[in-house]
This record gives sequence, C-alpha cells and structure tokens, in this order.
Amino acid sequence: MHPTSNEYKTAIKKNSRKFYWTGNIILKDETIIPFTNQDILKGSGYIHRSCSGSSELEIGTVYAGEFGISLFSDIDRYSLEDSKLVLYYHQELENKKIETIPMGIFDITEANRSKKILELKGYDYMLRFDKNFPVTDTFGTAFELLTLSCEKCKVKLGMTEDEVKAFVNGEEVLAIYQDHDIETYRDFIHYIASTLGAFAGVSRDGKLVLRKYAESISTEIKTEERFSSSISDFKTRYTAINSTNAKTKIAEYYSLENDDGLTMNLGINPLMQLGLPEKRKRMCEVLLTEICKINHTPFDMVTIGDPSLDVGDRIAISYEEEKIEGLITDIEYKINGKHRILGVGKNPYLSKAKSKNDKNIVGLLNQIESEKLVVHAYSNYSVFNLSTTDTPIIRIEFASNKETEAIFNASILLNIICDTEEKTRKISRSVKKRVEVLNKDGKSYDPPKYEEKEEVEELDFIENIEIPTRIVITYVFNDTKIEHHIPKENYLSGDHILNLFYPLTKLQEKTMNNFSVLIRLESGQAMIGKDNAIAAISGQSLGSTEAWDGKIKIDESWKRIELSHSFLLRKLKAEYKVERQVPRPLVFNEKVGRFKYQGLMLRKYTEEITTEFKDKEEGNAQR
Repeated sequence: MHPTSNEYKTAIKKNSRKFYWTGNIILKDETIIPFTNQDILKGSGYIHRSCSGSSELEIGTVYAGEFGISLFSDIDRYSLEDSKLVLYYHQELENKKIETIPMGIFDITEANRSKKILELKGYDYMLRFDKNFPVTDTFGTAFELLTLSCEKCKVKLGMTEDEVKAFVNGEEVLAIYQDHDIETYRDFIHYIASTLGAFAGVSRDGKLVLRKYAESISTEIKTEERFSSSISDFKTRYTAINSTNAKTKIAEYYSLENDDGLTMNLGINPLMQLGLPEKRKRMCEVLLTEICKINHTPFDMVTIGDPSLDVGDRIAISYEEEKIEGLITDIEYKINGKHRILGVGKNPYLSKAKSKNDKNIVGLLNQIESEKLVVHAYSNYSVFNLSTTDTPIIRIEFASNKETEAIFNASILLNIICDTEEKTRKISRSVKKRVEVLNKDGKSYDPPKYEEKEEVEELDFIENIEIPTRIVITYVFNDTKIEHHIPKENYLSGDHILNLFYPLTKLQEKTMNNFSVLIRLESGQAMIGKDNAIAAISGQSLGSTEAWDGKIKIDESWKRIELSHSFLLRKLKAEYKVERQVPRPLVFNEKVGRFKYQGLMLRKYTEEITTEFKDKEEGNAQR
C-alpha cells in the first residue's frame, strides 16, 4: 500500500470526495507535455496490475502493469516513439489541501488517433526485462543477481541490500546450472523471486521491487463502499510445497505436521539445484514456512476505489456482521470511475485429491542430445583489479559425455593505466648572438662595430615516458597450468579488448572438466569491470556440471617481503605433505514436536549445539 497521511485515509472513506487526475507525456528528447483531468475522455482511462494468475495464488510472478487512456490532444502520434507516460491521482483533504499519489510510469507502446482523440496504451518497465539472458554460469546473492539484471536492462533497483536479505533465503548464495531454461532476464527475476518467497513488480516510481503477501491488514472495505461483491465460503491456505530436484528428477515434498491444506508446486527452480542436499532442504523448508503464512478468503468486488492500494495488500472485508481477510492479487483502477479488486485462491477441500497427486510429480528435464552443439557461457559479476600476482578471472566447469573436443573463447574489456618514468636528454640548438668587434689592440672601434656569431647551446629536456603495461595470461585445464602456451600483451593507457582462444582436445568420456584463466601484470594497473569478462566453451556432447562434490578451491597470496641487506640467505628448504582425509560424519538425531499454543505468538525458535573432540595424546582441543 502506498504510504498516505491520516487526512487522506479519512477523506477516501467519505461518501463524497473531491479528486482529479493529471499526467505527463515525456517524449524521447525529455520534452514534457502535461495534461489535466479535462483532457481525459470520460470512461477511457484505466491502470491494471496483477501479481498472480486468474485462478490460483502464485509466488515468483513477474507481471507487467498496463495502462490505457484516451486524450483530447493534437499531439502527433509519430512523435510518441520511445515516449513515457506518468499518471497522478490528487485527493482534496478536509483542510482544502491536495494530496498527490503517483500511479506509475509507463512506456507508451501503442498510439492511435481518431480526429481529436489520441488513444494511448502501454506497460510499465517490467517489459524491459524481456531481453535475452546469455549467461549459463554465474552465482551470487539475490541482491547481486537483481542488481546485475537491473543494470543490464536499464531499470533501477528499488531495494537496498538489507531489504533483500530480509526475505527468506535472502542471504543464500544462489547459482544456476548449465542446462537451465532461463531465456530472458524476466525469467531470471521470476526464479529469484520464487526462491525468496516473493513476487516481482515495478513500483510507482519505475523501480524493480520484490514484495511478499502482506500479513497485516492495510485497510477495511465496508459494505457501503462496495457496488458489488462475491466472497468465497472457504479459505485458501497452504500446508505443503512441491519442488523438483533436477539431479534426481524427482519432485520433493515438504509439508507441515498437519498436512490438510493446499500444495504449492514450485516446479524446477534453477537457483535451488547446486550445492549440498542439506542446503536445498534448508531453502525449501524456510520457503514452506513463508508460504504457509498465506491464509485468506478469495473475493471479487467493485468498489468506489482507493488508489493507494497495491497488489499483495491484505484487506479486511465487512460481510454479514463479520470480517474476513483477503489478499489483493489483481486490481484495476478506473480513472474517474469505479475500481475492481480481486483475490484468487483454490478451495483446499476440492483440490485435496490433486494436491496429493502433486506429491508424486516427476520433473521432466531436457536431456542433452549427443550431437547437439552446447555452449557453456560465463560472465563475471564482480570487478577485478589485476595485480602482479595471478588473478583468476574466468572459471568454467563442464562435463564431457563422450570423447570429444571443445573450443574456449573469451572477450575481456580492460581499462589500463600505465606507469610513467621521467627521462632527461640533452638537446642542442644554434643561437646567433651580436658581438662587438675589437681592433688589434683589443679596443673598441669608434663608432663601434658589430658582427653576428653563431654558438651552440646544450639544454636538458625532461619528459614523462609511458611504460607499456604488460599482461601475462595463464591457462589452467583440470587444475594443471598449460606451460607451452602463455599469451602476453602490451597495452598503453586506455580501454582495450583482450580476445582469447584455446582448443580443448581429447576430452575424456564421462569426466568433469574445469578451465580457468589467470591474469597477472608485470607493470602498471588494469581493471576489469562487472560483466566485462565474457567467455564460452562450446562443443558437442558436453553436459552440465554435477552437484558439488565437497571440494573447496582456495587462492591465497602474500605481498612481497623486503629483506634487509644485513640478512644473508644461504639456503632455503621447504617440505610439504599431501594426503587424502575422509571426514567422519557426525549425525545428530533430535525430534522436536509440533508446538501447539493458544494466545502465544512464537516468532523464532533457536537451538545451538556445540561439539568438542579432544586429542588424548597431544591434549589439543578442537571445536
């Protein structure tokens, strides 16, 4: 719900009210053409927003807001290409002041003219996310992935990092596997929102935001405020979720102890597949907790309207001397007219049979055809500041289903700042001077005589010489450095493109492979911006990566240690030992019964377990 003053909340509930609508058309060259309420054709304007389907409540939705309006205007419709429209609602308060509510920013996609009337239609910025999603391998927190999507699609993110972390799974590191079905950034945002138990939309000021269904009531709609209404005789509530595991190809079922409600089928979420099974289970269980908070009565009504309401709001509805609670999943604001609000949901009793059948759903996965050309793409999500030590900037993991070959290609945008050194060199120049001529006795003539004499002068010329920055590239295939091919490049200050190529031959059948690129500098400074290192490995019979095998790769470097002249290093010996250690699993089984309470709200339950092992021989305590 858009925040409003108490005076507005009082005025909007009155039987009569004074209000009006205005707007601005913003052309491509930023020219603003305002219009007033008198310019709007009566009954023509509307704004429609939704956060769920037409019959079932959903999470992870990415619906676009829509508008339509007809204006008495002589604007040339061809001048409206790439233009925007901004709408405002103005409510007069008791003190005669006007409170303005922004109703959204929309891209105009259609403009038609008939004599004096200009008909406009369009959508909010959600359509800008319908851009091709080229990345097949990346990871990061939800905030980092949302930020990357917004930067790519030229839409601002209307949330802080702390606000995103407040959602369930908001602090988890999310990653996508190679064979995902993400085609556009809009699909990508759908899976992010689904992982967080929320839905995505564009705010009234044109920014991407994630919201979850409200738990507290925003406002009450009484009988006298409704022109018509239809209220269900059941409550929609969820007690289970169903999420398909891409590795096992089985739908996993998570439920409350008392499983007598609906099951929400989350399908195959590419962001919840990689990592240990415990991580996936943890993410699904917190999603279950969030989804089980959804409890409302479906409804459909036409009201006198409140433009401050948004989809996802929880409202109270007075109905036959009782109050019920409903969630708004669809809302249509009629400009200068009635508003329709809708809250959809299934009947848990009629859907029980289908919900139980959902428990046995097996996810259908796209299998890699043996002769199909497969591309594993990579893009960096963070900035790299290169140094004199090897910095890994690209790492791609892939599987080969049979003996095959592949090709590695990369395009890296570099920003180079070269070191400079001061050099001094001698330059000579000839100077003509006027010199007085003396007689044989060494005396001046009367009158004096002069002659021109040429002399050579030497001057010191100081200049700053730019030292080219030298970049050394190292390829690492299956954790082994490729010593026979080490590309090197020299660059001057400025922006440059580094193109890399390497063939991968004799890939073994049914093996996991990894390919990395390390870069170091011999001088100067270099920076690779976010998403400026793009790479791909392409070939036939390449499969996706498997689940994490427990191996952790750590890169660590030390700064150069300067030794004093008095220290003499005679001989340096180093010893190392490599051994394979198998961790001993420690299993704790503890059952916590269902909490049953009345009148007590239990917000959080935390339990800490500390284990301590003691080495008898050395007496060292490990925790």
